[in-house]
Amino acid sequence: MRKETTIPAGNKAEISTLDMWLNSENKLFTNLFADSGESITNRKMLLDVQLLLSLVVLLSFSFVNPFMTLVCLGWFASSVMLVRQHEEMDKKGGSK
Repeated sequence: MRKETTIPAGNKAEISTLDMWLNSENKLFTNLFADSGESITNRKMLLDVQLLLSLVVLLSFSFVNPFMTLVCLGWFASSVMLVRQHEEMDKKGGSK
């Protein structure tokens, strides 16, 4: 017997609401860090905050335990790749 998973209609609305929020402008970061004419979205802000947080945790744990340093280094590397991927999509004109 085959199991099928369906998404209720309520989840579709929540997903589109989340996408709308992620793609909307973050006024605080735009006013503080953006050049004139540039806009920073909530998605970009979250990626940048994750990158900074992973760097702080990496620097904090670098002298504690070698295993934790490797875990934090992996997190930092994945954060850098996500930010680069988002910037490349922005240059190409992608929406996500």
